[in-house]
Amino acid sequence: MSQDDGPSNTRVIAERIHRDVKYAGVYRAQLIKEDVIEQTSFGYVDFKIPYLRDYLKEHAVHHQMKKDIAKAQAENLIS
Repeated sequence: MSQDDGPSNTRVIAERIHRDVKYAGVYRAQLIKEDVIEQTSFGYVDFKIPYLRDYLKEHAVHHQMKKDIAKAQAENLIS
């Protein structure tokens, strides 16, 4: 979610982590229950904790995830 500038689509998140939507939905429900994220519209969630996205971006989670995703995509294209 930190890669997005606003609400994130649950389906897209599942694709990024190479999991199905059902798998992502389990974690989505847990994060909503813990008040970390909130549903903003059907199929979309956003951080509920103020400035969490900024914190994650500043601490390289965003960049590391982008590198991991690019690597996984490259491996899938080659394989």
